[in-house]
Amino acid sequence: MFDKILQFFVKLLPAPLKKLYDKFEELIIYVYYGVLTTILNLIVQGIAQALLNPLPIPALSIPGILTWDAAAVKTTIATAIAWTVAVIFAFYVNKKYVFRSVTQSGKQLWHELWTFVSARIASLFMEMVIMNIGAHFFSTDGIHVDNKPMYWIFKFTAQVVVTLANYFFSKLVVFKQKKAAPQADDTTEDA
Repeated sequence: MFDKILQFFVKLLPAPLKKLYDKFEELIIYVYYGVLTTILNLIVQGIAQALLNPLPIPALSIPGILTWDAAAVKTTIATAIAWTVAVIFAFYVNKKYVFRSVTQSGKQLWHELWTFVSARIASLFMEMVIMNIGAHFFSTDGIHVDNKPMYWIFKFTAQVVVTLANYFFSKLVVFKQKKAAPQADDTTEDA
């Protein structure tokens, strides 16, 4: 469905823009699906945060290692839920529409899935670090997320950083196109 929407708008482009689209097609499609993934992530994050915010979730403390106030714990849970939904969607659209990866076996599919999820786990930690730094700015009492503008500024910043990291990892590692072996020239020249 989303692919058909994109193709509809591409057909409407004037020739110079169509030429530009053709030149940067993979990147443009990645950005398009990245925006859709980000919107999905933001919607799920907002719903999860709204559901978690009034709950009496306690602070988390591991003496000498980690201390999270209740607002940070709620934000971490909401971020993890949003991340999970976004990763499932992103794997599908990246494999099918962006990098057009065709797998020949279940083993190859699992390898792509494993490397994709591994990269996304790394980016999840990047996002959680950014969001938990932000938790100190968007909670005035350490319990509730009440500074919504600052919350969304940190969320948007996290999404930009994560999207860039994910593109390069997906392109260079996960859906890396295997180069065809060069064909030997059957003709030989006599010296």
